[in-house]
Amino acid sequence: MKQRSGLKIYKRLLTYVIPYWRWFAISVFGFMLYAATQPMFAAILKHIIDSLQGNARESIHIMPLIFVGLMLVRGVGAYLGNFFIAKVSTTVVHVLRCKIFDHYTLLPTAYFDSNNSGYMMSRITHNVGEVTQAATDSVKTIIREGLTTIGLIGYLIYIDWLLALAFMSVTPFIAWLVTYVSKRLRALSRKIQDTVGEMTHITSELVSGHRIVRSYGGEEYEKERFKKSSQYHRRQSLKLEATSAIHGPLMQLIIGIALAGLMYMSLIMMQTATAGEFVAFLTTAFLLPRPIRQLSDANSKIQKGMVAAESLFVILDEPPESNEGPLSIDHCEGRIDFKNVSFRYEGSETYAIKNISFTVMPGQTVAL
Repeated sequence: MKQRSGLKIYKRLLTYVIPYWRWFAISVFGFMLYAATQPMFAAILKHIIDSLQGNARESIHIMPLIFVGLMLVRGVGAYLGNFFIAKVSTTVVHVLRCKIFDHYTLLPTAYFDSNNSGYMMSRITHNVGEVTQAATDSVKTIIREGLTTIGLIGYLIYIDWLLALAFMSVTPFIAWLVTYVSKRLRALSRKIQDTVGEMTHITSELVSGHRIVRSYGGEEYEKERFKKSSQYHRRQSLKLEATSAIHGPLMQLIIGIALAGLMYMSLIMMQTATAGEFVAFLTTAFLLPRPIRQLSDANSKIQKGMVAAESLFVILDEPPESNEGPLSIDHCEGRIDFKNVSFRYEGSETYAIKNISFTVMPGQTVAL
């Protein structure tokens, strides 16, 4: 299977989202409300500290009301964002699942003969589930935490743009780490999905042909075959989890070093700033690691979802069997003649049948 770029897969998935753009727009608006409240909390803290320093306590009395108002806006934004992104994602997954099933009914018999039934089944069950996870929790996290990160960085620039740019100097390192981990996660996810298809295939063969397996004493062979497949799936899953597990701490370490440098520089460069500005700047900076960490965690699910979506698009790109319409026969005797018929499966050099000739008379039942 030819591997496609993540950007092309994203664009193709987007074509399924476009019909529901209104729901998506409401969701983005909700997450914008949610994200806007993060820097506002730091702004309230700045105002309180500056008010105490200046002995201007009149405005402090309205701070609790503003805080409650921000929590209300945050809650409304979270509801709008979560609910409407769920409507979009579940609808897209439903459409994809139905399209794949409908396309299965149009594919030629040769396709079913040359493809593993377990892989075909796992694509419409397991792989669609991966797309669901990528299209719900992960997309929700990407939008919500991405907007939150943008809002916090914007507030840092508003307070002190020079220090904010210094803090953002670690961005290239984070971008490199995300790119490297994304490639590895996609490769491992592809292997895991293949093993799921193989295990489904082995299980399907045992369930449907258990009489044959027992008749020929193949129980141990089937057990060993499934054990090897499951063990390979386990190894690949552990590699994926190890990659995801080390990704987060490495990113946190990079951000921690940046925060340590930011604290040092802010003590030197913000000597003319008010106490409120100083505290608000550091508070906003220390709020950044959480959304960035959640973005990195969502990245692993996104990569698995992209691999799953790629496998679904491969199915949809298969050309359907040509339908030349109904064939009307005025007179039919019911006699069928086979003359020198040969057949072999695609990719096989050995003929399944070769030069077979026989006649089936009306009313006869012939077994081959």
